[in-house]
Amino acid sequence: MHSPRSRRSPGHWWRVAFLFLPLAWLIAMPAAASPARLGPDLPYTVMADPVGDAGPDAMLPALRQGAPRSGIFSRGYTRTVFWLRVVLPPARVADGEHWLELKPNFVDDIRLFYRPLGSDGPWRQRRAGDTFDGPIGDIDHRFSLFVLPPDERGYEMLFRVASSSAVLLQMNVWNPEEFLPAASRATAFWSFYFGLATLSALLALVLAVVLRTRLLWSVTGMSAAYVLVACIQGYVAWMVPGIGWRLQHYLTSLFTLAAYGLLLWMASEALQLRRRLPWAHRLLMTACAVILVLLLSVPLDLYGAAIRVQSLVYLTTCAVFVTACLYVWWRDRFRLSSVLLGLNPLICIVASLFGLFSTLGWIPFYRQMYVVWQYALIVNMLMVTGLAVYQVRVKRHRERERLQLARALEVEREARFNQRQFMGLVAHEFRTPLAIIAASLQNLRYLGASDARQVSRYDKIGRATDRLVQLTDNCLADARLDAEDLWLDRRRVCLRELVTEAASLVRPAGRHWRLTLDDQPPPAVAPARPAWLDPAMMRIALSNVIDNAVKYGDGGPRVDVSRRGDLWCVAIRDHGPGIPEDRVAVIFERYRRAAPAAGPGGERGVGLGLYVSRQIARAHGGDLVLADNGPRGCCFLFTLPMLPEEASS
Repeated sequence: MHSPRSRRSPGHWWRVAFLFLPLAWLIAMPAAASPARLGPDLPYTVMADPVGDAGPDAMLPALRQGAPRSGIFSRGYTRTVFWLRVVLPPARVADGEHWLELKPNFVDDIRLFYRPLGSDGPWRQRRAGDTFDGPIGDIDHRFSLFVLPPDERGYEMLFRVASSSAVLLQMNVWNPEEFLPAASRATAFWSFYFGLATLSALLALVLAVVLRTRLLWSVTGMSAAYVLVACIQGYVAWMVPGIGWRLQHYLTSLFTLAAYGLLLWMASEALQLRRRLPWAHRLLMTACAVILVLLLSVPLDLYGAAIRVQSLVYLTTCAVFVTACLYVWWRDRFRLSSVLLGLNPLICIVASLFGLFSTLGWIPFYRQMYVVWQYALIVNMLMVTGLAVYQVRVKRHRERERLQLARALEVEREARFNQRQFMGLVAHEFRTPLAIIAASLQNLRYLGASDARQVSRYDKIGRATDRLVQLTDNCLADARLDAEDLWLDRRRVCLRELVTEAASLVRPAGRHWRLTLDDQPPPAVAPARPAWLDPAMMRIALSNVIDNAVKYGDGGPRVDVSRRGDLWCVAIRDHGPGIPEDRVAVIFERYRRAAPAAGPGGERGVGLGLYVSRQIARAHGGDLVLADNGPRGCCFLFTLPMLPEEASS
């Protein structure tokens, strides 16, 4: 007997070796003597009986004239009755009693007619087949087993074979002393097989219930194929006396059809075609549904026609699966887990195709093919189950990592919220001391200064105080912008006057900045630029950008106020070196600065100014963007809403 070698992973070779230890013991057992087999050892002649009403005497002359055949007798799914003639020479049966074994169990009706070779006497008749209600065989065995008494003349035998399933006949002539070791060996093998099958089926079921994945449910469904194997090997009829043969007859037909459909389902789930190739998954599921509907043909006695329909559907979908398998492997760059998940169903499909072709009579029948298919089924189920569990384990590990990352992000979000709350609280508490310092400084200026050094000290204190006020205003604005219940105190304001106030907060800019209206110097009596804004918040936003233009520019900035459609535009242009290209993408982010180095005056920022300014502009329904950037300077552009009545004019 032949069995496919299992795939072994380097880290788990000892587990695989332990699993297949019983199989190795079976293979290592001394080989039992081979029986005389119909075809390879005992040539036969065959004739068709289309009507099916001929007797042995009527068919005997034609059978004696037929050409001898040496292959296994197989005619596929047909209702035609066939007669076979075989001669057991004296050398085969003269040395004592022999046992005649007939296979397979799914043939409906097998009638044996035999008499001594050269005799014209009456035929002795025996009968087998899974639709025969009488005793099948002389010895209690899972296959039909008849006792042939010794006869020095040998035997002439005729077989009449008819079936609603595949027409197939295997006959073995055993010496009893040889049969018992062979039967023990086969029983040990199939005991190991069904034990492993039960283990794999229960494992798949438990994992399917616990992990709730479609792949494991499809593997559990595929366990039904083990019932088919039990029927083919005769265990159902052997273990259920009385109704066993009839029950086995119908179960064989039902599970033969169901196994093909369930195999397509498992193949689709193994390759994850539902997600990767939805059209291929729908096609395979449609084929599976059609095959399962064909189960109704069994009680209607249309099993042969159903097999032909199922064969056409199965061949088409198998071609689709092979194509999908190659595509998925190519797309996954032949990743090992993907190859293994697709390869195992593919091996089962190829083996099932060989079995289907042989039972249909398209290719010669090889009994080894059935052993390979039946054992490949277990290897496939164990491999798919193992890979499915591995995939679920990887998925859960990723889910844990995702939850940990989400928790870390939540902690970080809470920390940043608390940090902003703290900064807002600190900034608010700074306002009163800063106001006192500013007022005291103003009083000192009114009193006058005795020398230039004292005036210089007053100026330094003033600039430091203004800087702290600006930072405090930015922190307070940042806290307000992050609040979900942000409320803007909008009023009617003149944008030109608001820009002038914002520039006055930046002391150097108060002397060097230039204001233009529509790119022209403002007239002596400039018209108002009415806007609907929160003046305090917008003053902070404008002063931040003007302050940056002063710190990082060479000379005073230019501020232009103009109208574009329904929006006011405030462009603030400096004459500095511009912003490095690698920093442009981050300048509007919180705590990210336009340039890592300090400005020409040696001042450094904290990275809140542009962020706060943009958020204030967006809170008003406008925006702040970097409109121009180059070696001769950059330009920041505010777009702000007008008054509703001005916008419509």
